Amino acid sequence: MTCITGTIVFLGNGRCYHTLDWFRSAQKLSPEYPPLLATDLIESESFDKLIKTGDPVVKLLILDRYLLKNQSRIGNIWRNLLKLLLLPVQIVKFRKLIKKYKNPVVHAHSMYYIAIARFSSCRYVATPQGSEILVRPYKSVAYKLFSRIALSRASSITVDSVAMQNLLFEQFGFDSVIIQNGIDLDKISEFNNEHIERNKVISIRGFCPNYQIGSILDARNDSMPGIPLYFCYPFEEKEYKISMSMKLTNVDHDIGRLSRLELYKLMLSAKLVISIPVSDSSPRSVYEAIFCGCLVATTKGEWISLLPKCMASRIIVIDTRSGTWFQDAINFANSNVDKPYIPSSHALDLFDQNRSMLKFFNEIYPNVARS
Repeated sequence: MTCITGTIVFLGNGRCYHTLDWFRSAQKLSPEYPPLLATDLIESESFDKLIKTGDPVVKLLILDRYLLKNQSRIGNIWRNLLKLLLLPVQIVKFRKLIKKYKNPVVHAHSMYYIAIARFSSCRYVATPQGSEILVRPYKSVAYKLFSRIALSRASSITVDSVAMQNLLFEQFGFDSVIIQNGIDLDKISEFNNEHIERNKVISIRGFCPNYQIGSILDARNDSMPGIPLYFCYPFEEKEYKISMSMKLTNVDHDIGRLSRLELYKLMLSAKLVISIPVSDSSPRSVYEAIFCGCLVATTKGEWISLLPKCMASRIIVIDTRSGTWFQDAINFANSNVDKPYIPSSHALDLFDQNRSMLKFFNEIYPNVARS
């Protein structure tokens, strides 16, 4: 089924849904050569534990015990500082792993782990996150230099959007391949036969400034204060959460973090999902919402123009400077909520995570193994 024989090592954050989803898909596609997961984070800062008993995990120096109990701005700063200070230690530990498994193909997710691979003398695929290309290099010259060095010896670089691909070439001179972060359509289909009334308006992104939670609350409070909002989020910035919570009303629901299945079930009862980030690359949670049949209100982004028509038709692009954007989004949802979402073959090719992972096995990994 696949065109790679040998060990694939996923190097990344063991608390990250994206990394673990790639890892799980690889497990399904390559049972004869089970992939490994190398990580320094497993369960800390109130994140859910995603790694399961029996997973083939190779531990670097695990940092969980040294981190703060909950997520916060100070916690983020401390974690990043600690990881930077311990980078040489992690490189040494990973080099030993490479020797043990006779120079496997390494798939590094996010820039820190890409840097570990870069200095470990291995063949590696680099998959940076959106903000690591679209935002952070413009805020810090040091980060831009760090990124350039980390990516410089990658056998292949994959990204999830044209915006990332273009900036990666313009700013760093590196070519890349677009492969979308896939969606677990098998899990979504488990709920598709359930007939649930669609009446909820939910926010599904992180509770932090980039996702403009305050703007959602202000727009609702000013135009349609009686409509309940449901807030579920994979992470929060504690200080921002406290300040924004004053804008919540007694009709709102602060749900917090949900498991993947719980999130899908909530989406299947939603008529409108709101995602209005200041900056975004290719928002998988928005794609998941569409495949769950939701209508989506979002801010302008290049990724929208690249969607198949069946997906783009489920989106209303709003301008947060407009005083009527929330009401416009509600009207859009009310007008379309009874139309079921039927994915096209193009949409399935782009966003089924098993098909996305298959592209790595058939196109990316074999080339890296031969390099």
